[in-house]
Amino acid sequence: MIDHVDPVQFSIRLLIPPGSWLAEHPATLPYRGRLDETALTWTWAHPDPRMDRLQREVAGLVESDAADEVDPATTFIRIRELAHGRSPAEAESTLSPDRRRAPRLSESWFC
Repeated sequence: MIDHVDPVQFSIRLLIPPGSWLAEHPATLPYRGRLDETALTWTWAHPDPRMDRLQREVAGLVESDAADEVDPATTFIRIRELAHGRSPAEAESTLSPDRRRAPRLSESWFC
C-alpha cells in the first residue's frame, strides 16, 4: 500500500456536497456546519475533536513532506506515528530508497 497510495490521500477529509445523502442524514446533522459554496461542500466537525486535530496535522505533514520531496514511505511512517500520538520528527522508513515503485502522477495534489 505504501508505494501505491499517494500520501495526500491519507489527509483528505470527507466531502459532503449539497444533495448528498449524508448532508441530511440524522446522524450527520449534529456535526454539520455551514455550506461552503465556494468549495461546494458542507463543513463538518468530527464528534471527537482529536480527529479533526489529527486530520489537520496529517495534512500539514503531507504538504511539508511533499514540498521537501520526502520519500512517500517515510511520510506514511510519519502519519502512523501521528495516529499513535507520537512525534513523527525522527520517523524514517526502513524501505530502500532505490526500491521498485509503481508509476505515479507528476502532481499528487488531487482528490
